[in-house]
Amino acid sequence: MVKILYVISTLKRTGPTNVLYNLISELDKTKFEPLVLTLSVEDERFPSLYEDFKKLNISINSLNLTRLSGFLSGKSMLKRFVDKHQINIVHLNGFRGDILVKAADYSKLQAIVSTINSNIYDDYTMLYGKLKGSIMAWLHMRSLKDKIAIGCSNFVVKELNKKYNSQLTAIYNGIPKCSYTVPTIDEKNQLKKELGLNIDEKIFVFVGYLIYRKDPLTAIKGFLNAKIDSNTTFLVIGDGPLMDECKSLLITDENKSVRFLGNQSQTLKYLKASDYYIASSYSEGLPTSVMEAMACGLPIILSNIQPHIELTQAITSWNYLFNLNDSTSLSNKIEQILKDDYNKLSNQCRAIIDEKINSTVMARKYEEVYINGVIK
Repeated sequence: MVKILYVISTLKRTGPTNVLYNLISELDKTKFEPLVLTLSVEDERFPSLYEDFKKLNISINSLNLTRLSGFLSGKSMLKRFVDKHQINIVHLNGFRGDILVKAADYSKLQAIVSTINSNIYDDYTMLYGKLKGSIMAWLHMRSLKDKIAIGCSNFVVKELNKKYNSQLTAIYNGIPKCSYTVPTIDEKNQLKKELGLNIDEKIFVFVGYLIYRKDPLTAIKGFLNAKIDSNTTFLVIGDGPLMDECKSLLITDENKSVRFLGNQSQTLKYLKASDYYIASSYSEGLPTSVMEAMACGLPIILSNIQPHIELTQAITSWNYLFNLNDSTSLSNKIEQILKDDYNKLSNQCRAIIDEKINSTVMARKYEEVYINGVIK
């Protein structure tokens, strides 16, 4: 039995945490014994997947590091944990874990695997500013030396390998086909009632942090300016520093066509109750929330960045990619998609998850890496 230690900052409900949960869920437990180690305690202000991970009946531990203690003693504490539990493979998920684990210090391990879930240069510079973000991205890429580095999409791999002369290979992130299903009309209407939504309305939904990289402002402007019937609602799920600016786009408090729901622990219910999905990001790796929407049969309207193009390239003539940071282009796509064959679009989105991008395929690819050190 091969012991794999999955290291992650916390189990806060984010795309990378969801991906890790999906991977461990699908892992062949007759060959691999997964353990999860968080570097810090859960922040009660944010939704966590801790209880979901517990239901997998796996060992979950935490080093309970603060930023300061992580800097001072994180490396030695992590090394002691690996030695004590006789770990065979360490799989790192995120900047902090990669920085703490230097391959030369773990020569007895079968392998050290690292997953990169975004174009980290774009991600870090948009979040922390160009100078700090550039330094963080360089440090992160430098830390991948002598590790098996995996990028979550072909675009991420191509961009980072070109910029940093690295050797990432691609494994698509995936979601479980069985957990995300297309609801029947009756199921959708029941969920709308349960969530206080009007069953006669067409519902668009956005899920994500309200930050610059996700560009929620363009999504809201595009919806508000679209020439569509009044029985159409836009749900904005998530919170962040742009919340007040997003709300300021509404002309009056009486404008009920956009509803800000904040962070939600039951995002899946809202996806299944909705009809269409909008993602307006400047940069992504391979966005989990978009895949979840596709799995629920929601036709998707996406900004025309490469990771979004990757998700839709297997669909013949997907005409619902809008120009980046262009609310007029988005408005046109919203107007167009409401006129087109809903069932056809829904089936096309679901088929991508069934056939190409799901957690079963992802887990088998990672198992090949764990066993052979390469992707076949």
